[in-house]
Formats: sequence, structure tokens, C-alpha cells
Amino acid sequence: MAGVAGTIFSLGAVYVIAGLVLVCFAILTVADRRHPRRWGPGAFWCVLGIVFIFGSVLPHWVSGLLVIVMVALDGAGQVRAGLAADRGAARPHGASRPGNQIFLPVVAIPMVTFAFALTFRALGMDANRGALVGLGYGSLAAMALVLRLTGSTPRELMAEGRRLNELMGPVNILPQLLASLGVIFTAARLGDPIASGIVRLVPADHLFLFVVANCLSMTVLTMVLGNSFAAFPVIAAGVLVPLIIQPFGADPAAVAILTLSVGASGTLMTPMAANFNLVPVALLGMKSEYGVIRAQLPFAVALWTIHVVLMWSIIRFVR
Repeated sequence: MAGVAGTIFSLGAVYVIAGLVLVCFAILTVADRRHPRRWGPGAFWCVLGIVFIFGSVLPHWVSGLLVIVMVALDGAGQVRAGLAADRGAARPHGASRPGNQIFLPVVAIPMVTFAFALTFRALGMDANRGALVGLGYGSLAAMALVLRLTGSTPRELMAEGRRLNELMGPVNILPQLLASLGVIFTAARLGDPIASGIVRLVPADHLFLFVVANCLSMTVLTMVLGNSFAAFPVIAAGVLVPLIIQPFGADPAAVAILTLSVGASGTLMTPMAANFNLVPVALLGMKSEYGVIRAQLPFAVALWTIHVVLMWSIIRFVR
């Protein structure tokens, strides 16, 4: 019994559930005869669903080929939204307005996630993995609450999910691809050549310029990867530790958290952070593809400047 429970409440089970939802989206897309290019998006989301469902058992080269198929479909312009993306779901006849209860599904996701993390920790298991599992089951709980509050059917739920998914398009999977790229960069020790370039340009023992170089490299790499968590290991190992922590005796905890958070300024300025900067454009129907980035640019520059001054001050005056 414990083995069955462990399988159900595992990260692999969450991946399978996510894959099944994607396959459902693919089936609905192919079944939509009004879709101008239903086979392209259908194939794209079906392949992604297969990767989620069988990724743990497929050979790595097969998973790689499937990713290449997805890139080819999108590169050929086959993954486009259909008419369903322009139509919102109609409220079921006779259904009452949920009022403030509509926020319950949103609140349910973090609550279930937190509960799973605490449970995993209490059982001596990895709390981070528990949070990921909880995020998956929290989403299922939110789906159930939505059905209860709106009186909709599971088919309507999937149709609306498919609509939003098509509206956002392939940028939905950009965070996963960029996170993988961050792992590759870390394994390739990309931080070493970055540090070598900084040492050649910055005079020895010039703390402020080293801080500027650290924050700038973190911001630029975050803009490339679209994710500060993916960029941090590269910059921390190649730049922060050898050029700032070791020679200047800086507090590792303080400068590490500032290096991580300064990457947020890069996140605000890059289309690679699709879930932050491109998805809202699609959902809100904005005319300018980079309207969100332009609005955030002044705040990003101010955030970066404050981080540089704060990090330099902590290292220089707080020992």
C-alpha cells in the first residue's frame, strides 16, 4: 500500500498527469475542424505530452529527437492559435456568479503545495520535491474547485485550458528549455571564461568594478537564459566566488542572495523570460509584443543600480 501511495504522490505521477492534459489539448485541437492548421498544433502538444508521460523511460536520444520535432513544427510556422483562442468560455446557463469564491482555486494551489512540502519534510523526504508534487496536485484541486464553483463540465474545462494554451503558444515550454540550457552552461564551466575576461579588464583589488562586473554578467546571462536560477550557478562558480568572496572576504550568504536577485533586473528586460514578458502580452491582447518589457525597463535599471551599490556597501563597510 505504501508503495502504491509513493508512486501516486511522486514527481513522475505529476509529469504523467501534465502529459495527459497536453494530449487532451492535442485531441481537442485536431477535432476542431474550424482550426486553420489543426494538425501542426495537435502534433506539437501531443509530442510534448509524450515527452512528459514517457520521458523517464525513453532513451535520451529519443527524447532529444522529439524535442527537435517540436522545434521543427514551430519553426515551420505550424503551431498557431485557432479560432478557439479568440473565444472565451461562456458561463453555463443558470449558473450563479461565484463572487469572491472565484479566488479559492487560486489560493488552493499554494496551500496544497505548502502542505505537500511540509509533509515531505516531516517524513524525512526532500521538501523541494514535495513542493513540486504539491504544485501538480494543487492544480488538480484548483480544477475541481473551478468545476464546483462554475458548474462547468470537464470537457468545458479542457476546452478553456486548450484555448489559453493555444493563445500563449510554444512560449509555454521556453522556461524548461532555458533551464536545460543553464544546466549545460554550468557543466561546460561557462563562468571560467567570463571570469578570465573580467580579470583582464578590471584592475586588481578594485572592489567596486568587480561588483559591477559580477552584477552585469549575472544580468546579461539571465537575459540570455530567461531565468536567474539557471544563470546563478554559472556566475556564482565562475565570478562571484573566485573574484569577490575569496579575495575580499565577503559574506557568502549576503552577496550570493544579492547576485541571485540582481538577475531579476535581467528578467524584466528580456523576451526570453516568456512567462513574465510574452505570455501577458498574448493573454491581454496587447498591440506591442514588447510593451511589457518597455514598461519595466526603468524599474529594471533602478533595481540593478541599487543592487550594485548595496553589494559594494555590504562588502566594503560590513565585515
